[in-house]
Amino acid sequence: MKEYKETAGQDFVKKIRPAGCILFLFLMVAVLLICFTSGKNPIPGYEAPESTEFYSAHLDQLQTELQQQVFPALEGIEGSEIANGKLVVTIDEENFAVTRAAILRYFDVSLFEFVEPSE
Repeated sequence: MKEYKETAGQDFVKKIRPAGCILFLFLMVAVLLICFTSGKNPIPGYEAPESTEFYSAHLDQLQTELQQQVFPALEGIEGSEIANGKLVVTIDEENFAVTRAAILRYFDVSLFEFVEPSE
């Protein structure tokens, strides 16, 4: 007679019992909710007024738009300049990741080069 052996999944469910299964499902739902609802709008109500194609041909207007509408709402911006066909934005080290992500929420990455200030 062949001996029946439980799989790893069956053994796990047997060990955690029904309360553990409910807890596991609750945690999974909580993680999914956090993943799908995170990422607040860094500048409420703001939308880029022009397309990526427009701004790629008019970097000076992109720079003006950012200086007037976007940079004042963000932290750590130390300046911007047009160089090598891109807008180079200098962001301090402390705010680099958050500020870069906020800018890229509204504008395409192909328009920019992000740098930290040189010492």
